[in-house]
Amino acid sequence: MQSDLLSDLEFEFSIKPSDMEEFNHLLLDFQGKAILWDDDTAEDKVVATIKGQRIDISLARKSFDNLQELFDSISPEISDLGTHILSNNNCFLESFSKDESEETPCSGLVYIAELMVEPEYRNHGLGTEMMKRMSQVVDMNNALVALKAVPIVDEESEQRTPELKNQLKRFYTKIGFRHSGEHYMVKDARDCHAQRMRALAEAGIKPPTT
Repeated sequence: MQSDLLSDLEFEFSIKPSDMEEFNHLLLDFQGKAILWDDDTAEDKVVATIKGQRIDISLARKSFDNLQELFDSISPEISDLGTHILSNNNCFLESFSKDESEETPCSGLVYIAELMVEPEYRNHGLGTEMMKRMSQVVDMNNALVALKAVPIVDEESEQRTPELKNQLKRFYTKIGFRHSGEHYMVKDARDCHAQRMRALAEAGIKPPTT
C-alpha cells in the first residue's frame, strides 16, 4: 500500500528569496506538496504539504553581531528556537550523530514551519518522503534542521490531542530528530537523505536502490 501510494503521487517543490526584502539575501522560502489524482472528483488533490525557510548562517554572521536579533525579526517561532540553539552567536551541528569530539558550526539553518499529511493518507511513509524530497531541493550543506513538533490540524475535523502530539514526536525521533527544549526538535542535515547519498557517492559507495 505504501509503495503504491507513493508511486501514484506527483511532487512539486519551489524555493525563492524571502518576501522580507531586508533579509532576502540570506533568507529563502521553500514549499512542496504531494498531489494525487482523485477519480471521484476528477481533480488533483493535495495530500501533503511542507514549507519552511533556510537561513544562511555564515552570511548572517557577517551582518549581525547578535543572530538572535535576526531570528527575532523573522518569526516568533524562529525567535523562540534561537533561544535553544544559539550559542556564541552561532548554531552548531548535532555532533552526537557523528561521534565527533567537537561541535561543528552551522553554515545554514533549515527551519520546517509546516509538515502536514492529510489524516487518511498517514502511516504510509508520506511524511518521510516529503522530508526526503525537501532535502534534495534545499541546500543542506553543514545545516542544522529544526522544527516545532506540534501537530498541524484542521480544527474542524481533527483535534490536537496529547496522543497526536506524542505520535508526531515519535515520528520525528524515528527519522533522527532529537528534542531541543519542550517543543522543538533538531537534526544534523548530514543525516538527511540527500546528504547521506552525497557522502556515499564521495566515498565511492553505490547508494542503495530503495
